Amino acid sequence: MTPIAPDALKRLVDDYRPWRKFRYLANELKVDPELAWSAVKQQRGLLWQAIPVRQVDGTPFGFTQSPQLGRVLYLIDRSSGDELLRTVGAGQATLPLRKRLHALFSKGEYVPSRLMARTIMGEAAESSIMEGANTTRAHAIEMLREGRAPRSPGERMIVNNYQAMQFIKQNLTRPLTLSTLLELHTILTEGTLDSARDSGRLRDETDNIRITDSRDDTVIFVPPPASTVRERLDEVLAFANSDLLNPFMHPVLAASALHFFLGYVHPFVDGNGRTARMLFYWQTLRHGYGIFEYLSISEHIRKGFARYPQAYVDTELDGGDLTYFLLYKLDIIEQCLASLSTHLKQEEEQAKNVQSLGSLTRDLHDRQSSLLVLCANKPDVRITVKSHANSNGVSLPTARADLEDLVSRKHFAKLARGKEVIYQPTPSLLRKLARAQRDKP
Repeated sequence: MTPIAPDALKRLVDDYRPWRKFRYLANELKVDPELAWSAVKQQRGLLWQAIPVRQVDGTPFGFTQSPQLGRVLYLIDRSSGDELLRTVGAGQATLPLRKRLHALFSKGEYVPSRLMARTIMGEAAESSIMEGANTTRAHAIEMLREGRAPRSPGERMIVNNYQAMQFIKQNLTRPLTLSTLLELHTILTEGTLDSARDSGRLRDETDNIRITDSRDDTVIFVPPPASTVRERLDEVLAFANSDLLNPFMHPVLAASALHFFLGYVHPFVDGNGRTARMLFYWQTLRHGYGIFEYLSISEHIRKGFARYPQAYVDTELDGGDLTYFLLYKLDIIEQCLASLSTHLKQEEEQAKNVQSLGSLTRDLHDRQSSLLVLCANKPDVRITVKSHANSNGVSLPTARADLEDLVSRKHFAKLARGKEVIYQPTPSLLRKLARAQRDKP
């Protein structure tokens, strides 16, 4: 039997491919695929870590402590952690993303509050669209900003996701119990399911659940029997509430595994994906990874959705090897970090635009200054107390005070629209803004 060349074996080990892709790489490297697979599986076994959550056949899930996992975890660790962005440790000061975040956030609570509000609304929109809500991201966010009541099941799904994000943030210090999980599912699914009785209840033997490929209706996953759901959830909840120290499992990997487990057990008739993604946020935030308050995971899952169910299938077909799903999830997180970096550039431009308005923004709060920039770019803008509050993550009284102060300065005028008050820029403000734009260097 011809041994595999060290360079070829290293490539096969490092790439961490499932068999469906592995065999093509082996042929490309001119080695026998089955021989190479056996050698690679042996290498993976040396770094295998079992997790106390069982598959249908009774064997535990697990993952390989691959260097590929460590690379992205290193980036996340240097971008986040306890007391996110309030202080910058010496070991983190060279990270560009961290430095830019600190520079922006050190100006006060305005930027983090607005970024956080943007993420919560964006995640609610993207998660709902992925689950079938018939709307656009822009329309969904506008509805949430305005605080408008939903007019369809799709819009209700978006509002539910938004409320669920608030719910998990209020429950970070509490253990995840079955009653909390059922309450979360109720919040997420109320008014959106075919049968109202399915909201907030575990599936039973009368529910025939099959996950199919929407392209050809091929069955790609049959969840564990309903009779075992409660027992399996006990294992998942115990894992979710563990300290992750014995043996150690990185909190972001644990959160990703929790996401997988909820989808695998599939405890509900519908809404499992929405609930699983919320649990991911709950787990990362409760372990101090505040950066996830500014990352919309569902946005990037939706953009390359085919990879999402495939990561489940690859894990199930290879003896419960969660490494495939973990690598997929870390790739999504890396995309989210890149998107955050892009948005920070926009925030930096926003800060420059505020400075360009000169004396017009003197004595104004950052929230008010940004409203003036908005008016300069969109003179016909109409603002309400609710939209201003939701966009900036502040209370209604604070938002109202911002707007009324701009009215007193004759920057804004207000008019009634039914029971609602609309604020809009005055002609004199628009003339001053146009002049400032012309005069800026």
